[in-house]
Parts: sequence; structure tokens; C-alpha cells
Amino acid sequence: MKIALVSPKGSFLSNNQDFKKFWKKNKGVVAHRHYWSGFGSGLLIIAALLPKNTDIRLIDENFDSINYDENFDLVAVATPTTQQANQAYKIADSFRKKGRKVLIGGIHATVLPEEAKQHADSVIVGEVEPVWEEFMKDFLTDNIKPFYRSSGSFDLRKSPKPRYDLLTPGNYKMVWIQASRGCPFDCEFCVASKIYGVKFRHKDISQVISEIKAVKKIWKNGVKIGFSDDNLFVDRKYALELVRAMASLDIRWFAQCDISIGKEKDFLSLLRKGGCELLFIGIESAHKGSLHEINKNGIKARFFDKYEEYIKNIQSHGIGVMGAFVVGLDGDDMSIFDKTSDFIIDNKMYASQITILTPLPGTRLRERLEAENRVLSGRWDNYTFGDVNFMPRKMTRAQLQKGLIKIYSRIYARQVRKEVGKHFKKIYLKIFNNNL
Repeated sequence: MKIALVSPKGSFLSNNQDFKKFWKKNKGVVAHRHYWSGFGSGLLIIAALLPKNTDIRLIDENFDSINYDENFDLVAVATPTTQQANQAYKIADSFRKKGRKVLIGGIHATVLPEEAKQHADSVIVGEVEPVWEEFMKDFLTDNIKPFYRSSGSFDLRKSPKPRYDLLTPGNYKMVWIQASRGCPFDCEFCVASKIYGVKFRHKDISQVISEIKAVKKIWKNGVKIGFSDDNLFVDRKYALELVRAMASLDIRWFAQCDISIGKEKDFLSLLRKGGCELLFIGIESAHKGSLHEINKNGIKARFFDKYEEYIKNIQSHGIGVMGAFVVGLDGDDMSIFDKTSDFIIDNKMYASQITILTPLPGTRLRERLEAENRVLSGRWDNYTFGDVNFMPRKMTRAQLQKGLIKIYSRIYARQVRKEVGKHFKKIYLKIFNNNL
């Protein structure tokens, strides 16, 4: 049996030409390039679920060309992000014209399965592990169903080790590993909570360590590990056990979490000793008034007054904060661009990712904006988080687009980056001297 696993190419951050010019010329955005250079584990999990004698061809369209004449028994196409959906459909349609069976899955296909089905013989809706055995049984008897829907919360302790050996090491500066699924914050603009739920689930510590060791064997010259979990430290007890277990592996890694970690200095010390270099934290807004609309429970807004203190605590331990900010929230006016860049510069943040509020399908945000007739018609290709897909409340679309570039231009100016470099050099020297 010969199977292709295809990850479609997508736009990187924005289709806006001015933004692209900035991104191409600016050398200060290296943290972004590293952070987004990995390969998601979805297709690698499918590969691990396939029979051992399967001839598997992993195709990452960022590096590999596609031969539509190759005689595959099955082509599985991923839609890990909405902005990749149209390209995924194009690939699927091309293979179907050649008479190949096509399966589509991933986040976008899960929230819009009927749309995805127009381009595939079958669609996996939700998590792949609990439905794969049924799908393969039907596929081998030439009796596949239109949809395979997972229900409930899959026990991640039963998830197989992803086939990292299928990746070409030279293509990736980092490798994504997933230890858990689910996030209780349930932000209005986030689709992950709809897919994975708000209940936190995790693999056994031994599973995660085994995956890290497998990656280390493949990337013999070293590689950074990125945890793709939406919020790795939700369960502090589990996080402590995991970090302690990783301490002896001699790896450099980063993870996504919420800002509350900044109050736990003992845990921050353990993180640094365990190899953590960077935390990607959803700060969301430099304007407290804009935070109230994000969570039903207002948890983001409650942390606002502690942001500066917690960022300082984290970075003083030699762990960089990559802050995630969203602009275009209903509480944002034209002052948000200076507020955001001032906040980032004043706190000497290691790196920052600023995105435009994006009404992803499947989110409460999209439902609300559609009810207010504020979602713009347009192709999924434009859902890059760097392009405007809705009507802002307190500014024009053009002002929002230009404001995004303004922030990036300020925070990644050469002198600003030099100051950040000096700041972290002092921190690293202090840590080194204290450890002598």
C-alpha cells in the first residue's frame, strides 16, 4: 500500500506587499522564523498508525514538489490552518482528477467538514486517533464513509509516537512535540478549544521523554524542541514532573503558556535549568479595556495589572518572553499601535508576535461578527493573521493594516533590538556569575 501524506504550502504571516517587504528586509525577526519553521505532528501521527509495511511518502510543500502522476493508493491532505485550506483543496482536486482516493483532515476541515467533503472522498472530523482504525478497515474493503467523527476526549496515553523519522532534518530548525491538548481559557478568537475542548489532557511523562529521545537520535547535531500545546503548564503538578524529567536530556526548548507562570519563581528557576529558553505567552492586548471581550470569565483582564511584573520575573531567569498581541479588538482605537509597541519596548521583550484579529471559522468571534454583518467576503488564503478580514469598530481596514506594520517597524528597529540584546546579556551574565 502506497500512501501520500501532504502538508500544503501557505502564506507566511501576510499577503500584504508592504508587510512582505518589511519582513524580507528586517533581520530582527529571526525568532519568528525559528518559531514557525517546524512541522506539525498530525500527519506524523497518521504515519505511526499505518501498517508497518506501508510505503509512506511525506510531502511538505514548503520543500517538496508534488508528482500528481505518482500512483498512490491514498492521499491524505492536512488543513492545519485556515489559510492553507484553498491550497489543500487544489491539491486534493488534482489527485482526484487522476483517480486517487483523497482523505482530508485537520482543524479547518473539522470546523467546515461539508466544505472539505467537496474536495475529498472522506473527511476526518476532530482527532484522528480514535477513528483511524475504522477508516482503514473501510478503506481496505473499498467502503469508506463520507465522514469519520471523533467524539469525546481521546486518551492521549493511547496516542502513538509520531514518525519523526520521516522528516528531513536539514529542513527544520525545530521540531514540534505535543504533550497535551485542551485549554480552559477558551478565548473568543481561538478555534483550538472547539477542537480539543477546555479540559486539559496529557500524555504520560514517559511518552514525552521517549519522543524527545527519538528526535535527538534523528537530529544528531542538535535541534530545538517546541511544544505545540496551547497551554503546557495548566496542570502545574504535571508540568513539574515533565520539566524535571527533561532536565537530564540536555535540550533547548520552548512552550506556550499563560502569564500566570510569572509569579512562580521557583518553577521559573526549574524551567531554566531544564533547558527552557522561550515562552510564547498570549498577552493579547496592551489596553486593559480590550481584554474584557476575549474571555467570558475575564481571566485575561484580571492579569493585566501584573503583566510587567510577571514578564520581568520570567525574563530575569534567562527565559525570553515572546508576547502574542492581537490588534483590532473592539476596544482598540488608533492609539493601540503606539500602546502596543511602547509596552513591548518598555518591557524589553525578547520577541513579539502581533496579529490582526481574525474571525476564524468555528470560533465564537466569527459567529458574533457575522451576526453584526462585519465579516468580509474573501478567500481563506487571506486568513494569515496579518491581513484584515472584518470591519473594525474604531478604525478603517487600511488603518488597521498599516498599524500592524507600524508596530513591527518600531519593535524590530535596529536600536531597539540592540537594547534588548544588551538587556539579556546582563541577565545571562548575572545567572552565570551566580552559578559559579
